Amino acid sequence: MLEEEVKTRNILTGRYVNILLRILAWCAVIGGLYWCSLYSYILFHSLVEIYSIIVASCIFLLAWNSRRLQVNNYVLFIGISFLFITIIDILHTLAYKGMGVFPGYDANLPTQLWIVMRYMLAVSFLLAPLFVNRKLNVSLVFAAYATATVLSLLSIFLWGIFPVCFVEGSGLTPFKIYSEYIISLILLGSLIFLLVERKAFERYVYGLLIAAIILSIASEMAFTTYVSVYGFSNMLGHLLILVSFYLIYKAIMETSLTKPFDLLFRNLKRSEEELRTLSFIDELTGLYNRRGFLTIGAKQAKISKRTKDNMLLMFVDLDGMKWINDSLGHAEGDIALLETAQVLKDTFRESDIIGRLGGDEFAVLATLTNHSDASSINARLDQQLDKLNRRGSHRYKLTLSTGTVDYGPDETASIKEMLERADKLMYMHKISKERSKGYHNVFWKG
Repeated sequence: MLEEEVKTRNILTGRYVNILLRILAWCAVIGGLYWCSLYSYILFHSLVEIYSIIVASCIFLLAWNSRRLQVNNYVLFIGISFLFITIIDILHTLAYKGMGVFPGYDANLPTQLWIVMRYMLAVSFLLAPLFVNRKLNVSLVFAAYATATVLSLLSIFLWGIFPVCFVEGSGLTPFKIYSEYIISLILLGSLIFLLVERKAFERYVYGLLIAAIILSIASEMAFTTYVSVYGFSNMLGHLLILVSFYLIYKAIMETSLTKPFDLLFRNLKRSEEELRTLSFIDELTGLYNRRGFLTIGAKQAKISKRTKDNMLLMFVDLDGMKWINDSLGHAEGDIALLETAQVLKDTFRESDIIGRLGGDEFAVLATLTNHSDASSINARLDQQLDKLNRRGSHRYKLTLSTGTVDYGPDETASIKEMLERADKLMYMHKISKERSKGYHNVFWKG
């Protein structure tokens, strides 16, 4: 025991040390970039953008080369979008004020390219959740992004119709500022869509994506306040983007390389659990089916034997089911079965086990119940039936025939054998009712 505790402590210590080293590494990177910004802002901007371009390229390559391993198309869609984001980001970097690559242009050009890139990223994250469980037409996605990229660049470089985003001396234009807010709202919408589809992702990957989008929103807010392209707000926005891209890269890498099959296995396990649940549940009433009742009932019987608690087992049959189906139709028969299920739910406790054995036959295993409680159970059942028949608009009176047996802690018979006993008592009850033409429910002692 002591050895296991030491091992666990060492593992936790290793994790904490690893986290601490990562934090220190990021502090060193950000500190170094800040020093670069003081020395030369163009150097700072170029380093940040080169990093972003490399990361965005890696995101595309990882998503594309692992596309056959993906269990949903969210990652592939994001990966394709980052290919075109990379192209625009390269142009944005080259066009930045002071680079001198595009003579005749001022700081408005890189700002326009930046807005195009950010709109593309925000819309991509908004649309990506739609492809979690849908087939992705890769050719169509490539064509759509290529068209959007070409039209955007033509509107800036050739046609000159793209709105002005930055004016030297006065700073950002209203279009640029409002665009940052719109982009933030789009990213916020992508958070909501991602929340809806959270089960499609590993918890760690989902957390990385959420953090990346939140940091992107924070960067948009920072980019609404700068007056100079060399200002602090501009620098803060770029640093937030840097971390955001890194988190996206980590999420894609985890999904594509580190744990490509985890989600597949998790989905298979979830499907298996759903199938197991369906195999225990009656589709019409939502109660346990025969298999479920016998399985859960057997487990409860073992528990009751250990705790020395008594139970009651009731077999319930809906009277006149054949007449209802033949005279009123099977749809009305289904309604009668649903009403019977609801009567049993209203009569018994949540801790009691209720099942539909098939057709018009039901069973209840009432836990922590003695035979002396049968009269009170009988009264509650009659009360619920009376309520239903008084408010119902049927051409028939819903009645039940029942047979009840004690299931004590010393009982050696199985749950199936006890059901057979209760079934015989129910049959005797039904015959008695037919002879007397009475409809009052009676609990028979077995």
